[in-house]
Order: sequence, then C-alpha cells, then structure tokens
Amino acid sequence: MATIQGYTETEEGFDQKLSLHVYSRFLFANLLEEKINESEDGRVMSVLSGGVHSSYSGYSNDFELKSKYSVKNAADAAGFYNDCWLDVMSRRNDNIKWGHAAPGFVNTKWGTEMPIVLRMVIRTMQKAFGRDKFKCGEYMCEGLVNMGKGKVDIIDEKGKGGGKVTKIHEQAKEEVFENLSELMKQWL
Repeated sequence: MATIQGYTETEEGFDQKLSLHVYSRFLFANLLEEKINESEDGRVMSVLSGGVHSSYSGYSNDFELKSKYSVKNAADAAGFYNDCWLDVMSRRNDNIKWGHAAPGFVNTKWGTEMPIVLRMVIRTMQKAFGRDKFKCGEYMCEGLVNMGKGKVDIIDEKGKGGGKVTKIHEQAKEEVFENLSELMKQWL
C-alpha cells in the first residue's frame, strides 16, 4: 500500500497502512502458529522491508502512530515492527524458520494509490530501474528456501540472509510484540 494519506482508520479503529503491513501479518502468523509447528518444515516470511527502514523510536509512547503519523514514521514502524515480532516468534518457535525480506525496487503496479503526478514519476522510475517481478519472485523464493532456524533471517533483495536490524531492536522487540498482542486481542 503506497499512499501519502495520513492516519486513516479502518472500521476496527486501526490505521489502514499499519493494518496491512504489520497487524494482519502478525495476526495471520499467530493464528497459524500451531499448525506451522506441526509441519515438518514450517516457514514464515514477511516480504516488506526487512532491515531496510530505520526503527520507529515512538514505539513506547505512540505505538499506533496516532499522534506522530507521517509517511516516514509509518514506513519505519512497519519494517521495524515486522523485524521485532518475527524475531520474538522465531525464538519461541525454534523448529520454524522465520524471515523478513526486502524485495528492493521492483517493476510492479506499486504506487497506484498515489496522486497522478507521483504515480507517473514512480511508473517511469520502475520501468527504467525496477527489477523484473519474476526475477524478484525467484530471489524471494530462494530466501524462503534458505532461511535458518533459531532467529529471524533478514533477507535482502537478492534472497540472501544475514541482513541487520536496527540498534534499538534488542531493547524494543519484546515490547513491540506485547503491544501487537494486545492490539490483536481487540481485533479478534
């Protein structure tokens, strides 16, 4: 979801962008956790922005970005929150492989929600510089196949693991996970 809109609530009272990029992924993984644990080779990978964005320092006092919402804060929070919750889940489910991938700049229809001028600029840049979506898919599948166990694997645009998380990741990950857990209780 690529928009420049501000905080926009869903009918459940959550921000649209964070719902799509974080909350739904977290909820989906939690609801399937038991079944994934029963599988022989369970894997969970969120494809968004693994290790790419800055951390969102307001995670303690404005977790939902209700007062500090901006396009940058929403993007940073989404990537940061995914890195955090995937890490916590990877440590409590060490028989499942967990990953957060950053696909890079891909030639897709991303940005169709943008105003016409921005959409035209984005489409031109995607056609000129964006990677083929099928090649990107191959790289993401390679990353999924090669993920390690015991910690979240931060996967780059070439499907390689070993990417880095932000400096405040370790101190924030448990609190981010608990905040997401509390929010999801409201959703269910």
